Amino acid sequence: MLSIGLMSGTSMDGIDVALLETDGLNHIVEKGHLSAPYAREFQIALKAAEYSVRKHAGNLEEAAKYFESDSQEYFSANAIAPSDHWNLESIIAESTELHAQAVLQFLEKYHLNASDIEVVGYHGQTLYHQPQRQCSVIVGDGPALANRLNIPVIYQFRTHDIAAGGQGAPFAPIYHWALAKRDGFIPCVVLNCGGIANATVIAEEDPETLIAFDTGPGNGLIDAFVRQKTQGKENKDTDGHYGSQGKVDTFVLEQLYQHSMQGNKADFFKKAPPKSLDIADFKWPSVLEDLSLNDACRTLEAFTADSIVQSLVALNRPLPNLWIVAGGGWHNPVILEEFKMRLQRALPQAEIKTADAIGWNGDALEAQIFAYLAVRHLKQSPFSFPGTTGVSRPLSGGIYCRPE
Repeated sequence: MLSIGLMSGTSMDGIDVALLETDGLNHIVEKGHLSAPYAREFQIALKAAEYSVRKHAGNLEEAAKYFESDSQEYFSANAIAPSDHWNLESIIAESTELHAQAVLQFLEKYHLNASDIEVVGYHGQTLYHQPQRQCSVIVGDGPALANRLNIPVIYQFRTHDIAAGGQGAPFAPIYHWALAKRDGFIPCVVLNCGGIANATVIAEEDPETLIAFDTGPGNGLIDAFVRQKTQGKENKDTDGHYGSQGKVDTFVLEQLYQHSMQGNKADFFKKAPPKSLDIADFKWPSVLEDLSLNDACRTLEAFTADSIVQSLVALNRPLPNLWIVAGGGWHNPVILEEFKMRLQRALPQAEIKTADAIGWNGDALEAQIFAYLAVRHLKQSPFSFPGTTGVSRPLSGGIYCRPE
């Protein structure tokens, strides 16, 4: 089948579109990729929507009711000029429309018609994720997207898993497994670093033996810190500009382990997997504010790298020698440098390869996952497992929307 996957991550910087030819098993052929960045105004609107939904603990009705005052509060807190023409409903509608436009742009680029595509896997935009409350708010209008594209759409991938007592994430492991099996890389560890970092340990050919979990912050905490310190003028430590000029403060690094998680996630680093995070679970301890911007960024980047290594060492089991890194967070050379150094200390035999170096498309990987999961949905094949999300048995999921 030809399947399109759509992904807009927690960084909210745009939409990734990827096309796969796949059977939902090990036949995977990459057919193209496109990135459609958001305009800055819409990115800010999405962040305001996220802020409002989180403030009301995932209650969309309450968030919609108080969005005007919440958004003004968000804009003021981030020293951003307020916008008066957005509401929660219009932001969700605009997000759906931008996903449609990204697909249409993709089809035009690759000279394809809607009739060539079997299905679209639509992740949607995560605004709130608290599986212990059986609540995960991922917005996006699947039926509207199906009608706009005239292609069947599968969305709301997490709902079934969370209802069954799972974490609702991560879902990447089954796709990591499929790629590793296709290319002969089993056993290996696959590390995805986006706003949140997650790991997949692929020790055997059987996907039911997968172990996967969120390890901690990817670049989400760094992005938020830079955004605040630059009053919204910068959204990230681009190319490690600040961190490369700073030094790791070991005291603050330890404080991050103790105090960087909020609420019921306060003991996250002590918990055994499966476990997952929401981008809003992160905060930074006040001692971070005492550092220069350069030292603070370097310490946060070291925290991301170290928490990945330590969380895997804490599994207390033999780990594969091949470690494959993918995701936008690794574009920050300081995170990659800190990770290599810390992994070498912990596991001298480990070999690190980037996804691109082994023939995978690191930038397209997240969108490809949902193209793959959409086909697995059609075949009623599972994509969450006891060792990945904590469900009691392997499950499929998602909601199917046929165009009217």
